[in-house]
Amino acid sequence: MDALPPRPVVGILHPGVMGAALGSALKARAGAVIWADAGRTHATAKRAELADLIAVPDVAALAARSDVIVAVCPPAAALQVAAQVAAGLEGRADRPLYVEANTIDPGTVREIAAVLAGRATVCDAAVHGPPAWERGSTVLWLAGPGADAVAGLFGDSPFDARVRGTAVGDIGTAVGDIGTAGGTLTGPR
Repeated sequence: MDALPPRPVVGILHPGVMGAALGSALKARAGAVIWADAGRTHATAKRAELADLIAVPDVAALAARSDVIVAVCPPAAALQVAAQVAAGLEGRADRPLYVEANTIDPGTVREIAAVLAGRATVCDAAVHGPPAWERGSTVLWLAGPGADAVAGLFGDSPFDARVRGTAVGDIGTAVGDIGTAGGTLTGPR
C-alpha cells in the first residue's frame, strides 16, 4: 500500500444509509469525501447531499481520484463493484486503499482482493451496529493491510474503529471472538 497523504481523498461506494454515515464520519480527517453519481437514485443523491459528500460522475472517476475507497453496498453487488473499481484503476501508478466493508463471507473478501491485486491494497472491514451519527453505538472492525491507517481516519468519529487482525478475511473468521469482544456481527460474516 502506498502511504496515505495527511488528508486523503476518500471515495464512498455507495452512500446508502450506512455509506452516508461512514462518509460523514470521514470528513473530519479527509481532504474530501466523494461518491459516484452515475446510476444512483434520487434518494441516494439526497443522502449524499445531506452528508455533505461531493459527487463525481462515475466509479471510474472516483477510482482515479481516491486515496481510500470504502465499499459498502448490497452484498450481492460487492464483486461487481470491486471489478468496476479495478477497471477504473487501470493505468494508475499508485495503489489506493480499498476498504471492503460489505457483509460478505471471508472467501468473497479474498476474491475481491484477487480482483484488485496489483491495483489496490484491500483492507477487510465489518460494521457492527446501526449507521453511526453519535458515538457509542457502532463498531467498525478492521483487518489486513492498512487497517491502522483506516482506524486513524475514524478517530474522534461516531464509529469506534478497532483493528482485529492482520490478514484479509480475519474479520469473518473471528466472528465468535468479536461476539465476546463487543457484540455479534449480522449477516454471513
